[in-house]
Amino acid sequence: MKKYLLIMALIFGWISLSAQTSKIENAGFEKWEDVVGIPSNHPEPVDWSTIKSSDSSHINLVAPVNWAQSDVAHSGNYSVKLFNVSSFGLVATGTLTNGRIHSEMNPDSSYVYTDTTNPLWRTPFTGRPDSLVGWFTYQPVSGDHGNVTAILHTGYAQSPPANGDSSTWIAKAFFDLPSIVIKTWTRFSVPFKYYSDKNPQYILLVLTSGNGTKAIAGSSAKFDDLDVVYNTTGIKTHNRAGLQVFTSYNKLHIALKNAPQGIYRIRVLNILGQVQYTTSLKSGENETISLSLPPGIYLVQAQQDNNVLVKKVMIR
Repeated sequence: MKKYLLIMALIFGWISLSAQTSKIENAGFEKWEDVVGIPSNHPEPVDWSTIKSSDSSHINLVAPVNWAQSDVAHSGNYSVKLFNVSSFGLVATGTLTNGRIHSEMNPDSSYVYTDTTNPLWRTPFTGRPDSLVGWFTYQPVSGDHGNVTAILHTGYAQSPPANGDSSTWIAKAFFDLPSIVIKTWTRFSVPFKYYSDKNPQYILLVLTSGNGTKAIAGSSAKFDDLDVVYNTTGIKTHNRAGLQVFTSYNKLHIALKNAPQGIYRIRVLNILGQVQYTTSLKSGENETISLSLPPGIYLVQAQQDNNVLVKKVMIR
C-alpha cells in the first residue's frame, strides 16, 4: 500500500509540476500585493513586476507609477491597466513583465530580462505551446501602439536581446496592438515562432501600452486572461461540410470539396475580424486558392445563400 501511495504521489506530483510549468502565473490578474518601496495604494499583480521594482534602486525612487489595478475585467474581478506617463522630459512606457526591468535614464539602454538566479524574477515553463492568447482594450494616442511579447527560452534571456544575441530563445510570440481605439474586450491570438526543437526552461512575458522608446504619453491599455494554447493533434488539414482549409510552407490553401452546388463567397478574416481577402469560388470545380499571409490565427468563411461554412486555421 505504501509503495502504491508513493507511486501515485510521484505521478500526481509530476502532473502537478508539469501543469505548473506549462501555464502563465496569475494570468487573470486576480492576485495583487504591496511591494516594499512602492506606495501601498499602488499594488503590483502577484508574479509580475513594474518599472518601480526594477533592478535600478535610484531610478525606482523617481520612476512614475504607470500601471493600476482595474476593476473593469474581462472575467473575474480585476484586470491590469498600463499607461504611458511623461516624466523628466521622457515618456515612461506602461510596462508589465513576469521577469524584471533593467532601467536606465536612457530608454534605449533599458530592457526586460529573466533573472534565473532569483525566483522572484523568473517563471519556469517547460511546454511548447502553439499560440499565445489574451484579452485587451486600448486607448492609444494617434501614432502609438502597445504590444505583447512572450519568449520561451533556456538560461538567461532579455528583450530586446543584448547585441542581437537570441541564442537561448526557443520560441517567440508577438502581438502589436492596433493603432485604433478598442473599447470592448477583444481577444488576440498569435502563434509561437519556434527557433529550436529544444524544450524551454522559462517564459518571459512583456506587456506594454506604448511603442517602446517611441511611446507617446497618454496611451493606455488593459489586459486580462492571458493563456497559452496547445495543439495536441498536429493535424493541419480540416474539412467542414465541404470546406477544406490547410497550410503548407507558410501559405493558406482553401478549396471546396463535395460542398452543395453553388457559387460561394470566400472571406478570410484575422483574429480582430478584419477582412484580409475576399473572392468567389464555385463548388465542384477543381480549384484551390493559395494565399501568403502573415503568421496568425484566421477565420475562413464560405457562404452561399444561407449555407455558411466556417473554419479556423493558424499560419505559423
